[in-house]
Amino acid sequence: MKLPEIFANPVNIRSFAQGSPIFNAGDDSGEMFVVQSGEVDIIINGKLVETVGPDGFFGEISLIEDSVRAADAIAKSDCTLVPVNRHHFLYMVDEMPMFALHVMKGMADRLRKADKRATESVEGLLD
Repeated sequence: MKLPEIFANPVNIRSFAQGSPIFNAGDDSGEMFVVQSGEVDIIINGKLVETVGPDGFFGEISLIEDSVRAADAIAKSDCTLVPVNRHHFLYMVDEMPMFALHVMKGMADRLRKADKRATESVEGLLD
């Protein structure tokens, strides 16, 4: 499923140059982002954990938890992003159940990848 771009319009599209921070760990949240073009690196404690490309999304966890950012998001390349604020996020969850399932699937995929990396790290220590 491709995330709908119902909130995308020329007024709210944000552009970031390669290397520019989108947000940093500890920043207040308030919106998630859908990548319209380019790529964004997600970094936790100085380690690259994911690169998000077109039609991917990031920043949703802080909206769900209503908490500060847990990661840094840096433009890996020039990129354009569609921001989705908390109000729009809750609207989408309420009105489009497939949106909520898509977000949950994305989070589950990230958890599986993190678990795999952790397992590989432990196995590497045991070798």
